[in-house]
Amino acid sequence: MELSHIAILLESIDSKVQVTMEAVSALDKKNDIKIDELRIDLKEDIAVVDSKVMGLSTRLDAVEERLSGEIAEARNDLAAHRHNTELHHSQPKRPLKRA
Repeated sequence: MELSHIAILLESIDSKVQVTMEAVSALDKKNDIKIDELRIDLKEDIAVVDSKVMGLSTRLDAVEERLSGEIAEARNDLAAHRHNTELHHSQPKRPLKRA
């Protein structure tokens, strides 16, 4: 092989490597743009989920407060009922009248 033939082959290989590097660089930039878009979308989605979780948390706090009040009320009613029942049992029973 002549030296000029080798030089032509090397020049061809060099140009193909350049084209390949440019394509890789373009894909890299395109991927960076896609990644940035995904980050923005994810941040927005996370913000929506976060606000929904906060709303649920507020609702759960309200339900817990309401149920705590209802439990306390039921506890007081039960205590009053027990107290009333104990009063009935502590009184002496009157004998039944016979006819």
